[in-house]
Amino acid sequence: MRFKKIEWKHSTKLLLFILSIMLLAHSNINGQVLHTEGFNVILDSTKKLQGSILPNLEFQTQKKDLLEIENYADLSFRIGEHHAFTIANKVELSTFGKETLLSGGYLYAEYRSILDKKFALEPYNQVHWAEARGLEFKYTGGINLRWRAITKDIIGIYAGAGPFYEYERWNYDGIATEHDIPQDVTPVKSEKLKLGSYLSIKYNPFQALSIDLSAYHQAAFDNIFHKPRLAASSGATWNISAHFGLSVIYQFIYDYHPLVPIRKDFHKIIFGFEISF
Repeated sequence: MRFKKIEWKHSTKLLLFILSIMLLAHSNINGQVLHTEGFNVILDSTKKLQGSILPNLEFQTQKKDLLEIENYADLSFRIGEHHAFTIANKVELSTFGKETLLSGGYLYAEYRSILDKKFALEPYNQVHWAEARGLEFKYTGGINLRWRAITKDIIGIYAGAGPFYEYERWNYDGIATEHDIPQDVTPVKSEKLKLGSYLSIKYNPFQALSIDLSAYHQAAFDNIFHKPRLAASSGATWNISAHFGLSVIYQFIYDYHPLVPIRKDFHKIIFGFEISF
């Protein structure tokens, strides 16, 4: 993930999404929660069109060591003065132990409408898969109310919450030890209506450096505070120029009750070179 763009007083600087708090990541932390605060959204800029491409190399802790070559991309269009449409995707090619596979990716689409100076609506849809973790398919659709708590030249603080529908289908390929695999290996399916929330901080202490932090909480409506999915991300981007940057991102996720007996914690480190426009 990467930083978004933040407006400077005299020039426009692109932020790379860097941190993704210890949240319930993804639909992106490869499985459960997507760090959507890492995508460029045109309403944070004076442009009519903006986006970024982030090829990168990753190492993850899974059943076996996973080395990935990935590419993230996002594109945002302004529609009038108060509306925007954003689309983002990721494709990964991985070595999982001695195997080479197309192990995961996602497609995400969001419409954002500003209601007033402080609030905006964010309806969204996403599909996601992560073979190395055992996630065969995931679909999520929902809507958030976004609060723009602070929007300054060098810092922005945002929070949002809203309901969403989630469908997941998991297999047992991501389980670390064979004795944890049940005799019946039929994929596990789940459909739930949940409440999601997030907190995001975007900070540019000086023109060349962009810092992005975000945290996420997701839980079923019938038990908001019991066994949620939590995720977080933190990252930094050194902006070499208006169109190029170097970034490092650490992401963490903790699922109190995974559908299959995979590790509850998941860690991801991303080193990337971002091209923005």
